Amino acid sequence: MYKQIKNICALSSVLILAACSGAPKDDAEAEVKATPVVSVGSPVTHSFNNSVTLTGTTQYQQKAVIRAGIAGYVHHRGWKMGDQVRAGIVYCTITSKEQQALKSIDQTGILKKFSQPIPVVAGSSGIITAVNYQNGDFVSEGDILATLTQQSSLVLLVNVPVEYLSKVKAGTAVTILLPDGTKMNTHLQAGLPTADPTVQTQSFIVPIASTNLPEGANLKVLVPLSNPESGIAVPLSAVQTDETQEHFWVFKLGNDNIAHKIEIKAGKISPDSLQQIQSNEIGMNDKIIVQGAYGLADSSKVQVAGQHAKDDKKQDKD
Repeated sequence: MYKQIKNICALSSVLILAACSGAPKDDAEAEVKATPVVSVGSPVTHSFNNSVTLTGTTQYQQKAVIRAGIAGYVHHRGWKMGDQVRAGIVYCTITSKEQQALKSIDQTGILKKFSQPIPVVAGSSGIITAVNYQNGDFVSEGDILATLTQQSSLVLLVNVPVEYLSKVKAGTAVTILLPDGTKMNTHLQAGLPTADPTVQTQSFIVPIASTNLPEGANLKVLVPLSNPESGIAVPLSAVQTDETQEHFWVFKLGNDNIAHKIEIKAGKISPDSLQQIQSNEIGMNDKIIVQGAYGLADSSKVQVAGQHAKDDKKQDKD
């Protein structure tokens, strides 16, 4: 009997020791699973262009109209929108009410020369961009029959906010982003002498006749405000902000994988998604969390992606 009791006690001790030795391992694994996994990177030095992206609209500067010289009915209009018209060519003819009356009463044809339709001649060359009347329509004297546009007069009107007028002037070099993805380097010409009172912008003219773009197309225009400047930058994904976008911060990886919230001053964003930052607490050798920091609290414990696997391999070798 005493021997059986001794065996039971020994077995219980073994089970207790096994349970105690396994509990910390389970807790450690649970802790690892609960720790956020993040990716890190180091700041870089990047050159930023101090520029602003504005909007421009294409517009033809030179337009002409063809007007009716008399009141009457449009006759024999053979032109349509998109046709090229040369100066001096007959656009259409117009028959007046009086001429139509002569036809009905002149049985002998004596007055035939007075009943001939009156030709309407184009005063300038251009492409027909608007046709206002069709054959048989009645028009009054002076009505606009058609509008002609000269393609060589196509310009881009760039709307410059008045707060930039001290830095943006006639002769400023600009880059136009065309719809096909190409870029066109050119210069601003003289600005129009008036400003839009609603949005407080002044329009500058940029000739772009060589592009053959349609009128009314909106294009982006990159306007430099000063010379490029270098600064510390991190991936845009590393920068966080509040709802008002007044405060910005990043998370710096400290000792023992502790993420420290660092307030920064956010600057320009480059085309390759790098954002300029300013902070006395961040150096070029620091590790910045670039992925996985959203929602983290200051001084949170994190796990760097791939680090756990490396630690396991190291332990296996040991």
